[in-house]
Amino acid sequence: MKTLGTALCGAAVLLVTACGGGHGYSPEELNEMIADAVRTSARDGVGGLGVPDTSFDPTTYMCAPAVDAPDAGSWRTEAPRSPADRGEAVELGVLVPADAGASSLTASVIGPGGESSTAGAEAVPGEWSRLRYPDDFGARAESGVHTVVWSDTESGTPLTCDGFEVD
Repeated sequence: MKTLGTALCGAAVLLVTACGGGHGYSPEELNEMIADAVRTSARDGVGGLGVPDTSFDPTTYMCAPAVDAPDAGSWRTEAPRSPADRGEAVELGVLVPADAGASSLTASVIGPGGESSTAGAEAVPGEWSRLRYPDDFGARAESGVHTVVWSDTESGTPLTCDGFEVD
């Protein structure tokens, strides 16, 4: 867990520093900086952290800040749109674009308290990849809003974001 905390703090510091006014970086440079931080954490044994300060808003069904993969096609996601019961597993899905270069995906679920758990899935272009939370993640579903960030496992690049609520 110390490695996870260090990686999350490092990525959060990078994002806070990079997103402040007058930083001088282009969006592409910021995306690469985030991907580098995630790749570093993956080498340390904490894969697919995604973007730790991204959060899902259940009233708009959007993540802020948005997670959009550059030049990766259109990623579609699925998650429950009504609150799930606390003991109920929820199905999460992502439709892999036909032109996607990813061969495996990591889904990071960030809970209401900021805790993160991950699970891996195969990426087959043109098909849905699905996982069940909390079963596939070895986690416990807490009440509140959960953010789901899908990343390319190999590069660590965040691809898309979604979320769900647990009562």
